[in-house]
Amino acid sequence: MNLAQLFNPVEKIVGMEIAHGRVCVALLEKDKKGVLHGANREIAIPPAIIAQDGAVLDKQKLAAVLKTIWQTNKDIFKSRYVMIALPSSAPFVDVIKFPKVSPEQLEESIKLNLNTKTFFPINVNDIYYDWQRVASSDIYHERVLLAFAGKEHILDYVAACETAGLHLLAIETPPLSIARALANFKNKAGLVIRVSEESIELSAIKGHDLLFCRRISLPDTYVFDALKTIVKDEAFKSLNYYDTENQGDAPLASIVLLSRVPQKNEIASYLGEQLGIPVENARFIHDIALSDSSVAAFGTALRGLIAREEDTIISLMPIGTEEAYRKRRFLAYVSLWSDIVNATAALLVLLFCATWIFVYMMSKNVAQQAAQLKVASATNAKIAELEQYAHRFNTAIAYITNAERTIYPWSLFIEKIIPALMKDGVTVHAITLPSPSAPVALHITAATRNTAIAFRKTLESNPMFSHVAMPSLSIEQKENIILNVVIIMKEE
Repeated sequence: MNLAQLFNPVEKIVGMEIAHGRVCVALLEKDKKGVLHGANREIAIPPAIIAQDGAVLDKQKLAAVLKTIWQTNKDIFKSRYVMIALPSSAPFVDVIKFPKVSPEQLEESIKLNLNTKTFFPINVNDIYYDWQRVASSDIYHERVLLAFAGKEHILDYVAACETAGLHLLAIETPPLSIARALANFKNKAGLVIRVSEESIELSAIKGHDLLFCRRISLPDTYVFDALKTIVKDEAFKSLNYYDTENQGDAPLASIVLLSRVPQKNEIASYLGEQLGIPVENARFIHDIALSDSSVAAFGTALRGLIAREEDTIISLMPIGTEEAYRKRRFLAYVSLWSDIVNATAALLVLLFCATWIFVYMMSKNVAQQAAQLKVASATNAKIAELEQYAHRFNTAIAYITNAERTIYPWSLFIEKIIPALMKDGVTVHAITLPSPSAPVALHITAATRNTAIAFRKTLESNPMFSHVAMPSLSIEQKENIILNVVIIMKEE
């Protein structure tokens, strides 16, 4: 048994893209030698489930599609933890310039611009947003990649995943996933063009940074020559836009074409001739054979290999990626030990019953033997031996009965107290439970002084606790405050 896995369980994380009328799922894992292996599967989404703008029209039917791909590939996708790349038409992604400021000031500037609608005519209360820095040679400005999407839109996908029994950890956009997967632009900047039957997506990438992206919807009907022209024109606009916005940087050096239409080679040759820029085949950071339709799911699966506490990449979830995983894992940990305690209690009850039956049968046998010994005038020594034998069994029964009475249902106690300790900004490192009647000791870290005070007030107002002891905060304690808190449960 792997005790480290038992006490600190680590789940594999599945990458998934929902777009272009299909669900593409990928899983990456390393073997004992450190060699990376991958598996991916696709399934079509029936009509009237996902709208053209990426909105979920029927959450129950989408959940059924997700259940199907997991059930038909349960020997491959054993994990229920997933990260999703949504259709590019749903989220908005842009790179914004800010003056060089501290990280705290940068975050405040982003919030201020969203709230005052300086850049975008949106209500910040109606969206989920996230951001990350973008590498830049501009010494005067900070470049920030900002992404946001409507709350209702995101929550529909979250609800569909939960209905399918999946634990959603992060939501991102396909351009971010593709940038993570490609190795073409390790030492240069380039343009990725992804062509499907209904849209064209263009992304400028340098290293694994996304410098800009845009999406163009195609007409309902068109001929192939018109498609080639549209792709060429949009690529030309993107090249010019990049040169304008990144003056002083090297231009986009090459193009990687990803296509869901069968005439990929013809489009690539046409772009090379018309734009005078080389068109390369996609190369991936790991030597795994992939189709063009699997690249975004592969990139999302790559994110799953990052340690959860180190994942600060953009996610459009209601809470951060690392926090979502931490809560999911903590609940799984509590559930695991609840199952262990319940199973142990059940085993002891079965053992007690089996022992009782055994002792009962033995007592009847002893009684019969005693009667026969009396009839046969058995010796006193033999009777004394049988009495000692019965006494030992009675003693064993007493021990087992006492053990059964003293088993305390820790799982119920833990399920009752844990929700009262979960608060944003407070990380619980250790919970000490010496006995059911003893005080509960907590070892926590509060993000700020206000968070610590709010946490104490929450505990004091909770009807489950009769007393809360938290050390006073000094004036120097402002952030990342480590505290030892003692609480006493009210007697029931």
